[in-house]
Amino acid sequence: MNTVSTTLVALSLSLVMVSPVFADHRYKGEYCHERKIDKIERRLHRQYHRIERGIDKDRLTHKEARKLKKRYRKISRLSREYREDGYLSRSEYRHLTRKLDKNSQLIREFMRNGIDRYIAYHDAYSSQYHDRYLRD
Repeated sequence: MNTVSTTLVALSLSLVMVSPVFADHRYKGEYCHERKIDKIERRLHRQYHRIERGIDKDRLTHKEARKLKKRYRKISRLSREYREDGYLSRSEYRHLTRKLDKNSQLIREFMRNGIDRYIAYHDAYSSQYHDRYLRD
């Protein structure tokens, strides 16, 4: 009887000590660090300001700015959806990082493609007005 009770006590104590370990396996591989979430938020913030700076300096056409802002809103919405449960998994973090990388690449390409807002506006309408004045 004594060995049975000792075994039961030892078993119950071991389960009590091991139970927190099993509870943590539910979130194994999850990024719970605020640094990862902050990093995503900082990148989103920087990209938004890069788009705004491109518009202010006439480096983006209206169409390019609209496309970039739409992609920004989608990524921002996706980030909020991923963080609703309070955790950001590795796959979610990688997915957001890839989307932010692609958006950053597009911002860079659109800012450096040499098509300014004024030139795009001017080219679209100048030929019509120029031809009209030549005919008179």
